[in-house]
Amino acid sequence: MFFFGHLGITFGIALLFFRVLKIDPDQNPNHRLYPAVLIGAILPDLIDKPIGEILLADSISHGRLFAHTLLFVFILFLIGIYLYKEKGRIDGFVLSGATFMHLLQDKMWLTPETFFYPAFGFTVFPQGVVETHWWDFFLTAFFYTYPSYLTAEISSSFLFEVVGISILALFCVQRISTRMWRLRE
Repeated sequence: MFFFGHLGITFGIALLFFRVLKIDPDQNPNHRLYPAVLIGAILPDLIDKPIGEILLADSISHGRLFAHTLLFVFILFLIGIYLYKEKGRIDGFVLSGATFMHLLQDKMWLTPETFFYPAFGFTVFPQGVVETHWWDFFLTAFFYTYPSYLTAEISSSFLFEVVGISILALFCVQRISTRMWRLRE
């Protein structure tokens, strides 16, 4: 799954959780819940892709490292506990929950060496494909995600991207129409 898939699907699930738990992000005094969801949805990739695919491209060349572990989510959860106890803020919990959703969307349980790091040792990250240049990874990922006009195949990653974009677009349209309605009153 890629950028908009992670953002949109995690955001949609978070909106459902907010509704079920009767949390109104607009009434949150700091208005940090939406940004916490959006940042948490892509935080593992923001950390691991540059490290694994650029800095360690000649050795590990893998984009799922430390931030794709349960240990990372647990550390974020501990930060959430601290923020809640000290300042009464829940955005730390939201950030850790959105990050956990990212791991679920990436199906990290299929690579338990990374998911449960360091339970299987400290040097167990899987070896990725070493590319000639770091940008080859990103170009290859882009072209394998989005369908070619030459083939009829549509990847599941592309479908998740469409769903994610749709969720984000519907949210934006709803917000804009609600504000316009309020301005008319």
